[in-house]
Amino acid sequence: MYKIIGADQKEYGPVSADQLRQWIAEGRVNSQTKVQAADATEWKAMAEIPEFAGVLPKAPPPAPTPSVPIKPPQAQRANSQMAVWSMITGILSLLCCCGFAAPVAIVLGMVALSQLKNHPELTGSGFAIAGIVMGIVAILVCASFLMLFFLSPQFAQSIQNAMQQ
Repeated sequence: MYKIIGADQKEYGPVSADQLRQWIAEGRVNSQTKVQAADATEWKAMAEIPEFAGVLPKAPPPAPTPSVPIKPPQAQRANSQMAVWSMITGILSLLCCCGFAAPVAIVLGMVALSQLKNHPELTGSGFAIAGIVMGIVAILVCASFLMLFFLSPQFAQSIQNAMQQ
């Protein structure tokens, strides 16, 4: 005969070994259920009693550990505002043929790249590089236009005629 402590922490019994086997089959008792034999003074887990070891369901194997470590999600990184402004001024210098905005785009882009090296939490190197490239292209376009205007009198004359009409 045995006594058990149920999930509600109440003592039940005495019950026979056959009754315990039936409760195991029904899922009412598991390997962690505390059991005390009639002639014993201490409580043991059901899994520690040899008489019930073959009746208890086997514990499921531990879950496999993933072979690739799971990375925690990263916090969203902020863009460098200087890099963004470098790109904006680079775009303006190309669209408006503003030669004065092109050096600003180049300087902002270079300073932004320098800051990005010192602050790895910031992003935006692509913006900074785009601003630098567009600034250089705008300077080249303005320089070629000025060279064409001053070195070719016919080009200058055709522009003046077009403006008058």
